[in-house]
Amino acid sequence: MEMNSKEGDGKCKECGSTKRVEGQTHYMCDGCGVQLDELEPDPGFVPGGQTPMALRPSNDRNLLGSQIGKSTDKASEKFRKSHVITSYKKPLFIDIAIREMVARCGANKVSEAAARLLKEADSKEKLGRIRKKRHGTKGMSKEESREYRARAFAAAALHILNSDGQSNTAPQVAREWGLVYRDLASSIRILRRNIGGGKDTLREDPSIIRYRQLRHEISRLRSFLQEQFDMVEVNRIIEAATRILVDEGEPLSSNGEWLTGRFCNMPSTRAAFEAAITAMAELGMPLRSARRLYERLPITGMSYFMERCSGLFVC
Repeated sequence: MEMNSKEGDGKCKECGSTKRVEGQTHYMCDGCGVQLDELEPDPGFVPGGQTPMALRPSNDRNLLGSQIGKSTDKASEKFRKSHVITSYKKPLFIDIAIREMVARCGANKVSEAAARLLKEADSKEKLGRIRKKRHGTKGMSKEESREYRARAFAAAALHILNSDGQSNTAPQVAREWGLVYRDLASSIRILRRNIGGGKDTLREDPSIIRYRQLRHEISRLRSFLQEQFDMVEVNRIIEAATRILVDEGEPLSSNGEWLTGRFCNMPSTRAAFEAAITAMAELGMPLRSARRLYERLPITGMSYFMERCSGLFVC
């Protein structure tokens, strides 16, 4: 479905896509999963078979005759209750993770890809059985803790896709769910060790991987900076940020070498973002613009830096 053009040219403000899909309450961007317009009133029955296979629950019994409606007849109602009890299955941990992701991002291509990633990892190491302590679950009930852990894995799957160049709202999702950075980082590590392609990735030159990731992050930063500045100013910031990265040994120059520098131990998302904030300060941009960028693009692990970056700015 093409987006309407009530605002601007109908493109998603997050990723530029013109396609959208229906979520539970709103239309979602098919490219990155961001929430768009509210859905119109339900016109009637919609076949449940439209739900992509990767997003369906593992114990999906959505078949003809699998559910019995309520009845005023005592014998029929007793049979119905007995059927509900015997057919009930507690949701699997992996289903909770996918359910939470779809509720937040909608049933789109990004959610499908993330769900496949989660199921692949879960097939090798049951994610729900990993009892590693989570810093964000303190004071939570057993069920709340289970949901938090499931959300951490869902956000981790989105983060991995985003790092691999498939733009989505991973930073916004992690912030909205209140995930502690250490919990998210741990979930990302667990997923990465259980998904395919690890050997192929290891054979690829690390500097090429870093180059590709940084280029992706710079492109994303450019899109968000356009919300505050005209293209001339945006280009100045991006050029300055790129220079900062290159000066610190990042593989963005023609020789493609990755040298030891200030950003070498940072994820590409953080390296590019910190370079952009530093560039804004060097160019005399106001601190409020940097904070606005962080509000719109809340990169995980940058809160400490953002709390202390005011010294870089003159106004």
